[in-house]
Amino acid sequence: MADGMSKSVGAAGQVLGCVGLSRSVGLTTRLATSGEGEVWRTDWPGQVAKLYFNPSRDRIRKLEVMIAHPPADPNAAIGHHSFAWPQALLQNAVGSPVGFLMPEIAHSVGLFDVYNPQRRRTVLPGFNWLYLHVTAMNIASITQAIHAKGYVLGDIKPQNILVNNQALPSVIDTDSFQVRDPSSGQVYRCPVGSEGFTPPELLGCDLAQIDQSEGHDRFRLAVIIHLLLFGDQPFKGVWTGYGDSPDPNQLLSQGHWPYGKTTLIQPGPLTIPLETVHPELQQCFLRCFNEGHRDASLRPSPAEWLRALKLAVADLKACRRVNCHYYSQSYGHCYWCDRKKTLGIDVFPKAALSHQQRQAKNQAAVNTLVKPLQGAAKAAATYIGEHKLQLSLPRSPGSRPQIPSLTLPKRWTLPERWIKYAVTTGIVSTAVITVVLIGKVLMAQDDAESVVFGSLLFVGLLALWPRLVKSSDQSEK
Repeated sequence: MADGMSKSVGAAGQVLGCVGLSRSVGLTTRLATSGEGEVWRTDWPGQVAKLYFNPSRDRIRKLEVMIAHPPADPNAAIGHHSFAWPQALLQNAVGSPVGFLMPEIAHSVGLFDVYNPQRRRTVLPGFNWLYLHVTAMNIASITQAIHAKGYVLGDIKPQNILVNNQALPSVIDTDSFQVRDPSSGQVYRCPVGSEGFTPPELLGCDLAQIDQSEGHDRFRLAVIIHLLLFGDQPFKGVWTGYGDSPDPNQLLSQGHWPYGKTTLIQPGPLTIPLETVHPELQQCFLRCFNEGHRDASLRPSPAEWLRALKLAVADLKACRRVNCHYYSQSYGHCYWCDRKKTLGIDVFPKAALSHQQRQAKNQAAVNTLVKPLQGAAKAAATYIGEHKLQLSLPRSPGSRPQIPSLTLPKRWTLPERWIKYAVTTGIVSTAVITVVLIGKVLMAQDDAESVVFGSLLFVGLLALWPRLVKSSDQSEK
């Protein structure tokens, strides 16, 4: 392998033929190098090339099967690539296959940057618990689509999943999948696995000698979803047994997680409780890591995870105090606010609003205040028009407003004191309603700008109150 790594399999400007596409591509920039080959950007926009140092015949045949039988992309309708699937074999100048062409996954970050709070705050600010639920939901949907075509992902790990800022994931390294040839039945296995994601029944096994099943992927999918929703591995906590805590693989092998039936670990001080997620998700985790710990058939399928996650997303509610906090209504209140208060840690800190967002929020606050007053004014104008009321308005700058005069039948008239009280009561009522509405708007604001503006308006109304009372008293005299 050292000899293969010491030389490049491709070169800038090299032209390779695309089998079955009647065209060629040129290599432009080398993007990455690994133990098995290189990834190059090509002169075909949106397409990259993976070239192998020493491609075997079985590897090429495996790629041919994948190219001939691609899974349906659940996000194709919105123009998103859910997996970097092989599009065509690439041949060198002498006609030898050297790799394959696949779509480029751009403007995305690794899954670790998504579920880790510190990294998420830096690379995806504002990516909240709702986004994490949607990301998990999309990963379950992608896994379901891949299984529907008979493939097994095998090496599911954070490094092989990229996510964009719209919570749309993409699976890469698809050429490591386990592939079954539908015509011959031959299985091209996935020979690699990752610590913390390999199901307990496969620990210590030579994966190159094992035909894996969807049940093995179900365990890996559950770990990925747990990472997204809780920010950490499930088989982790405070050891309550004798001696030192076993290593993570031993904990996984023995089924020790904080909610196991006979577990020897308990939730740590920073552990996010299982009950914070929707009850259907709780049951999925319990089934996978308890009943399904040894029996793969009892683990929730991607379809079951997808159903539970859809229910969970619909159950999420935005916190009124912090704009990045979402919590399950089934839990009852904002766990993230409680966590910040007790631990001083906020994994979903308040996101700064853009200029457009601030404008929209302030406009919404103004609308909340103005709409009731507009309705009252319209009703008053209609009433005046219907009853032919006359208003005597001042004609000179120094004159004072006159009390509206009512044109009444000659048989009876209203006392002037009654009319004054009615007008004063209307003004006072309008002021009180306005103050209440301002208070409600202030309670809903998260940014200092709106609070300061609303507070000044509130103080202005209070200052206006004595003038209204004084004006009323003088009119009576």
